[in-house]
Amino acid sequence: MRQLSIIVPKNQLHNLLTYAGQDQSLHLVDVPKAGLPEGANPYEAAGILARSATLRNRLTVLSSTIGGHGTAQADSEAPLGNLEELANYLDKETGELEQIVRQHEDSVGRLQAELEKTRELSRFLSGLENAGVSLDAIAGKGFAAMLAGEAPRESIPALQRTIDTITYGNVIFAITGSQDKTETFLAIFPNAFLEEARQATTSLGSRLEPAWTDFPTSPAEAKKAIEFKLRELDESSKRLNNEREGVTKELGPHVKSLNTLSELLEARAKALSGSTTTQATYMLRAWVPEDKVQQFTEGAAKACEGLVSVHVEDGRGTMRTPHAEKPEHSNKHQEHNAEEAVKAPTLVRVPSWGGPLQSIINNFGIPSYSETNPLVFMIFSYPIIYGLMFGDFGQGPIFIVVGLLFLRLRKKGKKMSDIIQMLANGAELFILLGIGITVFGFVFGDFFGFESQSIFGFPSLFSPTAGALIGHIQNLKEFMVIVLVFGVGHITFGLGLSVYNKVRLREYSEAVFGPVCWIVFYLAGVYLVAEFAISKFDFSVILGNPLVLLVIVVPILLMGWKEGGLHSFEAVLSSASNTFSYLRIWALNIADFFFKFALFTSMGLLGAVIGNVLVMIIEGLIVFVQTLRLHWVEWFSKFYEGAGLSFAPYTEPTGWIVPA
Repeated sequence: MRQLSIIVPKNQLHNLLTYAGQDQSLHLVDVPKAGLPEGANPYEAAGILARSATLRNRLTVLSSTIGGHGTAQADSEAPLGNLEELANYLDKETGELEQIVRQHEDSVGRLQAELEKTRELSRFLSGLENAGVSLDAIAGKGFAAMLAGEAPRESIPALQRTIDTITYGNVIFAITGSQDKTETFLAIFPNAFLEEARQATTSLGSRLEPAWTDFPTSPAEAKKAIEFKLRELDESSKRLNNEREGVTKELGPHVKSLNTLSELLEARAKALSGSTTTQATYMLRAWVPEDKVQQFTEGAAKACEGLVSVHVEDGRGTMRTPHAEKPEHSNKHQEHNAEEAVKAPTLVRVPSWGGPLQSIINNFGIPSYSETNPLVFMIFSYPIIYGLMFGDFGQGPIFIVVGLLFLRLRKKGKKMSDIIQMLANGAELFILLGIGITVFGFVFGDFFGFESQSIFGFPSLFSPTAGALIGHIQNLKEFMVIVLVFGVGHITFGLGLSVYNKVRLREYSEAVFGPVCWIVFYLAGVYLVAEFAISKFDFSVILGNPLVLLVIVVPILLMGWKEGGLHSFEAVLSSASNTFSYLRIWALNIADFFFKFALFTSMGLLGAVIGNVLVMIIEGLIVFVQTLRLHWVEWFSKFYEGAGLSFAPYTEPTGWIVPA
């Protein structure tokens, strides 16, 4: 990685960021505030970022209201050259769209309230018609009065009691609609109480609608008038729905364009948040992959019509640490660059088939330039450990086929649910694990839980559980030893990688008094424990090997002297616990065998089918977690910190259109 300082005129910033967003090789970092030239100040991006967040929220609401997600994006005439002007443009356009939507929603709300009021009145008239009662009998003077309106939700009970009191109980009161803070109501009562009821409801904060007071005295005739009114309202509702479709068709592309522009505003505001500015220029600092420096420099110059200055800093994002030796006459600028080089983001380039495993590593921590990326070793260790726990050459090919199917779906760009997409992203890992399962399935002679001898006629190379059901546990003992030997080798290899990392950084003292001493006492300790176990736990074997005891004790003391007693004590404890932790391979292999056996014997063929399905889903997940643990906890702790910074190139949303 190389660090660049980029100075660009303000009127060329748009062109620079457009090119950088397409090239995706620019990892932007903050420009140091110390030592800025006169007239240069840090760019204040907080205001733009706050406006951007607000605009994104408003446009999200608009998108959900208007719809039109499948529509094409409209052309944009936005002022992209200036972030303030772009924010103002988005604010203005969003406000106009919100007003249109608000007016439409108000019309829909009023229509809905009118529909509810009219339906309630229709139900009232139907009741009178069924009872054979005319409106004259209710109104007393040949007319019924009606109040309809909207009132605060908490005022509705008081409103109902007040009208009931005024009309001496001669009222029909109904709630016709409900909003967040208000409710609409309908009250029908004798006309004589209309004025008093209107004044009372108004004093309680109600907003009244024009009332109908001239119904025909016949309920049947009145109902016909109401039905005619309902037909008119239905026609109005259809017209509003058509208008809504027209709004979606007309405004949907514009809303989509504004959404993209708001993402662009946010991306550029974040890009400038660490920059400095003068009256006429911006200065940005960024990391660029070393093999792309020339390409970026030429591309930026072409995009900005030559009006850009790209300066390559002395600091490199490789192999430098604060412990690295500095030249005798290094100046402050060189020391600053050395410190900056440590913070260089790590550009991890792996082949596509290594992507899922690299994601597992990155979830633990991004590799830094001062440590070895364990990917190349995990390509072998991950399927080996997984296969040792889960070997079955019937289930293994299924894993491979599933991985190939996910890979095909992913390459075709098929739409998938979130869970399926997550599994498809790990397609190559399915294939890798399937290979490990298949290989060790042949070794163990396990085919869907059946012995290969009985199905295909060839014996296993080594079956851990052979004879276990009749009490022969010799193979179980041998498999335990094999697993422990593998664990010792895996841990020792991790310590060897730690030695390599430190030697590569010329930290010779740390290498000798750290992982080298650890390897010596660890292997000597393993040898002594093995001798003790072989002798059937005879302590005289330990006391009779003073040289081995010396080889164990001296490295521990050296580690404690150089790195502290706590570190050496931790090394001793972790060596024992980490080694025995590999016995989970042995335990899960046995659990797999007995789980299948229990289902096969209790449920026959159905048990074989169900058992294999459950094993591939549930036990397959458990084995994956345990394999992950053996790498993250037992292995990574010996050599890998994952203290690197992920390379995050500047990107812009695609699809924004600028008319020629």
